[in-house]
Amino acid sequence: MKTVLFFASATRHSCRKRVAGVQRYFSNSDIQVQVVESNYHHINVKKVIDFWHPIGCIAECGSDMNEFRPEIFGNIPTVYLDRDPSLKGKIRFSVNADLKSSAEIAAKELLALDFDDYAFVGFQLPLFWTKEREKAFCEAIKLNGRKCHVFDRTEKPGIRRLESLRKWLKALPKPCGILAAYDGTAEEILAACSQENIRVPEDVAVMGIDNNEEICENTKPTLSSICPDFENAGFICGELLDLQLRDPKAKGENRKFGILGVVKRRSTTVFKHTDAKVTAAVEYIRMHAADGIGVNDVVAQMGCSRRTAEMRFASLTGHTIQTEIRNVRMATAFAMLRNPRQAIEGIANLCGYDSDSTLRYAFKAKTGMSMREWRKKEGIA
Repeated sequence: MKTVLFFASATRHSCRKRVAGVQRYFSNSDIQVQVVESNYHHINVKKVIDFWHPIGCIAECGSDMNEFRPEIFGNIPTVYLDRDPSLKGKIRFSVNADLKSSAEIAAKELLALDFDDYAFVGFQLPLFWTKEREKAFCEAIKLNGRKCHVFDRTEKPGIRRLESLRKWLKALPKPCGILAAYDGTAEEILAACSQENIRVPEDVAVMGIDNNEEICENTKPTLSSICPDFENAGFICGELLDLQLRDPKAKGENRKFGILGVVKRRSTTVFKHTDAKVTAAVEYIRMHAADGIGVNDVVAQMGCSRRTAEMRFASLTGHTIQTEIRNVRMATAFAMLRNPRQAIEGIANLCGYDSDSTLRYAFKAKTGMSMREWRKKEGIA
């Protein structure tokens, strides 16, 4: 059995998706993908290579290139993942996130809230990916004539950083839409807001990046997030590795992977006034629309008559409970269509529609196209 080593941090939620992408690429070969926990300061990359004798390697760089210098791999075909593009050297093949695209999509989502002020909170270290997202986000906000504030304190995680963040958030003009460098930073923001009694999303609407569900579904309120296509990142790594295996003299490439979409949760759902029952109902629909729930299920959650429930729901959202269920199901369908690996035939069932024909009719009514035509228009293979 031939082995490809994937040096990655298995503690990162994206790891299993990236590994799945590499495995999918090599699924019809005799190549196994072996994950090596790259806690950089506790492994010897050269000795690991000598142990496994891999035919190729994928190195998830993160913030540290020292352990993955090209000379360590010698003539072994190697692909670098999440490498700082500004670093010079003999690196020929790499795969990076489309950092600008994710920041611009986040800006569009937050600008739809029509606030005057927006902000960016970066990672605790001034790494290339947080700085690129900051630049792209601020440019997009300013392009639309709005103010963009930046929390630029680069401190290690802990009390001092949280104290600085709390003071900064307290002084921030309200309401404000905030993009965090990634979901872990957004979690810090939500904790700081809770400590300062800053309402989310009424005073500040918060969005993260990565869609780490362990974080996003367990914060209070739940966290909206940009969802990168991590599995495709792994698949592209497999392609570039295979290219080198077939032709050791192949021309080097640096490719990017994009995003699957925006997962909207409570942290960016802003209403003109408050109603705890309706807010909870909206969250219930978001979480269970794909399970096939109906209006009566939502009314039961609200604990009042259907007529009262509909009146309160419409007063806050501007539409009926059934419309909200349909909107969430359609948004889920769009997200799945953006994933080229998702078969169209299985989408209806996964979104809560009672049949494929029901989804096809609803989709055609909304877009004027079939789902296959929409994918072609969007350039999704």
